[in-house]
Amino acid sequence: MGLFNRYTKPGKGVKKSDVIKKFTFKRFFVTLGDKFWNIVVVNLIFFATNLPLFALWAYTATVGGVAYPHPANVLFQPLAGIMKIAPSPALTALYGTVGTQVENYYPSAVTYVLLGVGLLTLLTFGVTNAAMTFVLRNFIRREPVDLAPDYFGTMKKNWKQGIALGLIDALFLFVIGFDIVTYLTGGGSFVLLLMLYLTVFLAFLYFCMRPYLYLQIVTFDVTIRKAMKNAYILAIAGIGRNLLFTLLSLGVGALDLLLFLFLPPLGAALFFLVTVALMWFVQLYGAWPLVKQHMIDPFYEEKEIEPEEEAVFRDNG
Repeated sequence: MGLFNRYTKPGKGVKKSDVIKKFTFKRFFVTLGDKFWNIVVVNLIFFATNLPLFALWAYTATVGGVAYPHPANVLFQPLAGIMKIAPSPALTALYGTVGTQVENYYPSAVTYVLLGVGLLTLLTFGVTNAAMTFVLRNFIRREPVDLAPDYFGTMKKNWKQGIALGLIDALFLFVIGFDIVTYLTGGGSFVLLLMLYLTVFLAFLYFCMRPYLYLQIVTFDVTIRKAMKNAYILAIAGIGRNLLFTLLSLGVGALDLLLFLFLPPLGAALFFLVTVALMWFVQLYGAWPLVKQHMIDPFYEEKEIEPEEEAVFRDNG
């Protein structure tokens, strides 16, 4: 753990002025400024603990695939057949236009190995998201963090629920992405456009729910089914704040994508350095006040106890 030693030493603790009750926009930028470099470290640890993801990327990039020529135009094969039967100068000229060959790939043993290793991401995705959520949540709450021990400790304590939630999360994200691409490229019929708008609406709803899912499993002793129900309720209850911070989070991702399109090295570097954790930090900051308001504060009010006297939740980090 030598790389992260500077982040594992006990800090000075939390000042009274750091304890916040209102998570305002101004406080968001104050917290972001204070914790920015820690967020960079969280992003690096996240990718270091998701190494199978790199194998999956290599698979999608056809690393290890065997190249073979393939006609770029669907008219190539019919035209080639006609030329064998009745060649002519006109067909020869047309052949020069539609006969362009492109390089395609078929899988090799290396490709299948990369796919097998890459699929292990399904096991690490939810666990590492839970760990990142715990650390970023404590940044937002202005609580002391021993970064590496807290991150890896949360992975260890939440691996079962993390794997289960990660599989569900990955499935939802895949289906949403697949449907949007399908409806966008399927033509402009009324039915497809209607399905596209419905899918985008459901995507925003699910993106609003996601931070509540992971916040619950690292904060409360709750089942996945109950977490899904609570996440839906909280996403609707704070729809304005949730949409705002979801859009801000997507804006961070869109900015990085634009940088990648025009300056690929910079865009890729930012993605691996800060983008993922920063996007998640934005969403968690929007979600945490709703968790506190609807799930934590009512307990204290009902029991008539002070927050300092007794913990309302089991911290699973």
